[in-house]
Amino acid sequence: MRVAIVDDLPEDSEKLLADVWRWAEETQTPLVPPPSLFDSGEALLDSMTEGSFDVIFLDIYMNGMNGMETARKIRETDQSCRLIFTTLTPDFAVESYDVESSYYLVKPYSYQKLSLALNRCGISALEQEQFITIPGRLGEERLYLHDIVYTEYINRRITVHMKDGTCRSVAMRQSDFADALLEYPYFCDCIKGVLVNFEMVNQLQKDRFLLKNGQYIPISRLKYQSVREQFLEFSYAQTRGINYDRNHM
Repeated sequence: MRVAIVDDLPEDSEKLLADVWRWAEETQTPLVPPPSLFDSGEALLDSMTEGSFDVIFLDIYMNGMNGMETARKIRETDQSCRLIFTTLTPDFAVESYDVESSYYLVKPYSYQKLSLALNRCGISALEQEQFITIPGRLGEERLYLHDIVYTEYINRRITVHMKDGTCRSVAMRQSDFADALLEYPYFCDCIKGVLVNFEMVNQLQKDRFLLKNGQYIPISRLKYQSVREQFLEFSYAQTRGINYDRNHM
């Protein structure tokens, strides 16, 4: 989850940052990359583009552009990010609905209220939209992670096997591509050059995965024990209805 905190009071920013990290640890939600801090609405707007952040915390009373004005500017280019206002008074609570805010926190707020705000931000929906950016014919493109079955590195290109049966060829170094996918615990490096999505696995066998589409993916003998442990942890979470996206730090 990508988080931005916008507040011109350093002490308030640092307290909120600490609480966000605490919530991420307790819910096992990956903060990738680490949260970004901005001391003004202008600084945020100068650095962000559509899709830069999943959740943005906005103080309302700031020097220069206030939080409500900043929110309106954000909505001109990004309709999907979640906005959480943090302010000293409830004066703008009604107005916050005009910019489709997810929550309104009045300072000083408790950690419990902050947790409730984050939990109500539709994190499960964000997780289903998880993607990485890859080079494409017309520039950067999104590769949605939950649509991947497995990937393999062949002839200096990555072939991505998708859930709909199609394949995508990606011109990236395997190490860079693997680093991006392995940030998410439902992906596993099971053998050299191959990454598999646990969501697409039907069965773990003694030396391979049987996928839901009937294909087999071999598992390195040297990696088998660690792969098995990771897969069993994933399966344990799934059987209990736990979203495994949150079981990663």
